[in-house]
Amino acid sequence: MFYRNRLSNPLRMGYQAVSFYSTNSQIPSSTRFRSKVFGKYLIVTNTVGSGILLAIGDAGAQQYERLSEKKAFDYSRSGSMMITGLVIGPIQHSFYLLLDRGLPGTHRWGVLHKILADQLIMSPIYIFLVFYLSSLLEGKTIMECNAELSEKFLFTWMLDCCIWPGLQFLNFRYFKFIYRVVFINLASCLYVVLLSYIKHSFSKT
Repeated sequence: MFYRNRLSNPLRMGYQAVSFYSTNSQIPSSTRFRSKVFGKYLIVTNTVGSGILLAIGDAGAQQYERLSEKKAFDYSRSGSMMITGLVIGPIQHSFYLLLDRGLPGTHRWGVLHKILADQLIMSPIYIFLVFYLSSLLEGKTIMECNAELSEKFLFTWMLDCCIWPGLQFLNFRYFKFIYRVVFINLASCLYVVLLSYIKHSFSKT
């Protein structure tokens, strides 16, 4: 009896191992990839996505500027915007994580509270970092950064308030947390072009 059990145990273990690997092999690679991108490595996804988005947005703004003014494409400027996005990405990720924990649920009043918090907290931080950090990376002095921020911050934030509350209502009401920053990045495509144009070319004077 003991000898038979010793023989049967390796057979059972082998069968279980084959069953385990065959079951896991049936999971599509796209599903495994998505579970990592929007699960274990979500903060990396949000960080890289934010950096790429700001670089693409700046590239679009530069192409628009070149329609009226012949000048070479400024790769260092787009690089500065990308680095700025890489800094902003983890901040956005953490903010929306805390926002969901502090204001859980997708009911109407909860969503409105989230939108208010987003416009009063995250939006000013985002605009400040885009203007200030990218300017420092471009070699501007602290005084130049302060002057640009004082000139353009309020106008940009008011524009932000006209664009984002409606989009954020859809985001907070219908999207899970794991897709929040991705939705914002996709919805930001045209907004970032406009933001980069205001940052680098627009002047109220």
